[in-house]
Amino acid sequence: MTRKIQLSACVLLAAFGGGQVAEAKSLGSCATADEISAIQVSAVQQELTDAALACGDKETALYNRFQTVFNKELRRSDAVMLSMFKRLDGSVRGNAEYDSYKTRAIAHAEQRRTIPGEAANFCRTADIVFAAALAPDKPVLEDFVAGVPVEEKSPVDTCQISVGVSLQGVAAGPSVMPSPRPDLPGDPPNQNLFP
Repeated sequence: MTRKIQLSACVLLAAFGGGQVAEAKSLGSCATADEISAIQVSAVQQELTDAALACGDKETALYNRFQTVFNKELRRSDAVMLSMFKRLDGSVRGNAEYDSYKTRAIAHAEQRRTIPGEAANFCRTADIVFAAALAPDKPVLEDFVAGVPVEEKSPVDTCQISVGVSLQGVAAGPSVMPSPRPDLPGDPPNQNLFP
């Protein structure tokens, strides 16, 4: 019963507090919205790191540019994630859990890339993510990565806050397919713009 109340409290605080679960001290085992965002940033960064190491010179150059463009945001996000692990696990174990998560995330990215027949798709997807991140109108890192699904299990209890499922590029929303206008009385045959 206590666990159910705790989970409900996390969800309510996220909904009514603008996602600011961070101040909920009594929910110490829950990751905050900022911490979940930091986990997402790290997961995307590990996927892109693997692409830079394995896909070729183009991806290496794009990764270096990504790191340069988002340097401050990446460092701030990384500090939030390290602080989260220390808050949840104590200083020594928190450092170890932080290192373990990052190592595991890049190893899992490599495992997904090396599935027979998947390398080309992995690299193409990384190129799409790089292109969106490095667009002339620089996105806010946290907002950008929120739209990049990743396939990495969260290292902490998110209390119902979750991240995506696989690195698939930036999703701009569902595809919209126009439908033809129904024929109206008096329309010449086959004059619709859409077949």
